[in-house]
Amino acid sequence: MTITPLAQAARPTSRSIRWSPLVGVAAVLVIVLLVARTAQRPSDVVMAIAAAALASVVVASLHDPATDLLAPVPVSVMQRRLLRLALVLVPALLVWVALVVVAPPSLEATSPGPLLAMTAVGVAAGVWSPARRAVLVGASVPVLWFALDMTVPSDVLLGDAAGWWRTDPWPVAAVALGALVAGRRR
Repeated sequence: MTITPLAQAARPTSRSIRWSPLVGVAAVLVIVLLVARTAQRPSDVVMAIAAAALASVVVASLHDPATDLLAPVPVSVMQRRLLRLALVLVPALLVWVALVVVAPPSLEATSPGPLLAMTAVGVAAGVWSPARRAVLVGASVPVLWFALDMTVPSDVLLGDAAGWWRTDPWPVAAVALGALVAGRRR
């Protein structure tokens, strides 16, 4: 029975990931949603903030302090990125489920689609960015896209397109995944 290098790398990779941002963002979001629940306020905007914040944290987990050290190993950079994403995305999705449970009832705020769309867009932006700034650019994109969505009026074309990550997350994620596959060798 052969264990692949990627499977062997899972434990040390999980130890090298900074988990405090995910824990901190999750704690703040739970507190905000508990307050929103007691105030009987809709949670759609808070869940949109949660999707952007969690996506930013997941993309930020791509920062690998051992990149130069791991360059000669037989695992590609993209495989190592995907391993890091898988290790952080699973807890992020569990946080999302917890937020949905805590949030005041709303049909629009329960789908993980916006979180996955923003994560895919952030990862694709990071893959296509220069290597030195890839994680910073990738982690910034979800937050900037959320800000654009909240500030541009929806009656103009840009405002309509800025809301696609919420209204049509699966096509946005598909386009981002296409860009990610196209840039897999970068």
